[in-house]
Amino acid sequence: MISDGWRYLRFKPPEMWALTPREHVLLNRAQQERRYDEYELASVIAVMHEAAHRAKRPKASDLFKRPADGVTEDKIRKQAEKAKHAEEWLSQFKF
Repeated sequence: MISDGWRYLRFKPPEMWALTPREHVLLNRAQQERRYDEYELASVIAVMHEAAHRAKRPKASDLFKRPADGVTEDKIRKQAEKAKHAEEWLSQFKF
């Protein structure tokens, strides 16, 4: 447990002994997921570099377009319809 804590989490032995075995497992899993996130980000950056290299006149918007934030009117309308349908369905029951 100490060697895993030192190797993967960069914890010193007193920090490792302060953890319960469950906390140790959770931190190791979180560290593994963090590493996978870093690999995924590195692969996206590599693809973007290659796309920029191959493009004749690359623009930032060609490589990445930020997703639109917020709620659209269509989304609100659909949610309202779902809520109305659920309310109608629930009205058949007597509470």
